[in-house]
Amino acid sequence: MSQYEKFHQLHHQQGPFLLANAWNAKSAQLIEAAGFAAIGTSSGAIANSLGYEDGEKIPFGELLYIVQRIKASTCIPLSVDMERGYGDDPNVLTDNIQKLIDCGISGINIEDAQGEEVYLRKLECIKNHLIKTNQSLFINARTDVFLQKLPSPLETVIKRAQRYQHAGADGLFVTGVSDAAFIKEIIASTSLPLNMVGSPNLSVETLTSLGVKRISMAVFLYRATYNQLEKISRNIKAEKSFSPLFC
Repeated sequence: MSQYEKFHQLHHQQGPFLLANAWNAKSAQLIEAAGFAAIGTSSGAIANSLGYEDGEKIPFGELLYIVQRIKASTCIPLSVDMERGYGDDPNVLTDNIQKLIDCGISGINIEDAQGEEVYLRKLECIKNHLIKTNQSLFINARTDVFLQKLPSPLETVIKRAQRYQHAGADGLFVTGVSDAAFIKEIIASTSLPLNMVGSPNLSVETLTSLGVKRISMAVFLYRATYNQLEKISRNIKAEKSFSPLFC
């Protein structure tokens, strides 16, 4: 079974799977060693770790290098957060996709922050390229309707999910929603496996009971790691001691 097939299968098993988000080779290796079945990248974490703001501020070549190092250092399926695709031109978009596929990735997230019609053109472009080249890639369609506070968000998400599925999306990723009733309605409206980000208000148990199939961590694992680094550094300075390094 290929890594793509393993990754696809994870979305269609009985319960959800946990996806931890890495930002470099070492974090990915630790995620794999902890027993996770797959790794996702976090665009925000990668950008921030290299001194960039999130939102495609990082050059695609630098993102690609990080992906290459993660894939070369791990053995489990990898999905890459592509933000908006790092290009609006179809040739640039498919070239970016192909470079990631050549790294050995199993999936991507691509978001619709530019609007539904622009997104559909990009999605169809990617699917046509995959069909033409006889390649497989799990496309997780991220919709930011709630995050952008668009009108009638629930109805809009449901409509977009149907259109994205028809255009070839393999999964649905909804950001900015924490209402369990809304999540339940979204799941009932589509056969696409739903991806949600876990939080204190959306525990693994809660998301499992709702029928969510993929639970990821976005930038939060990165933030928790560097919050700890900041705490240790401040303690060393305040205590004039290296003991915080060895606690």
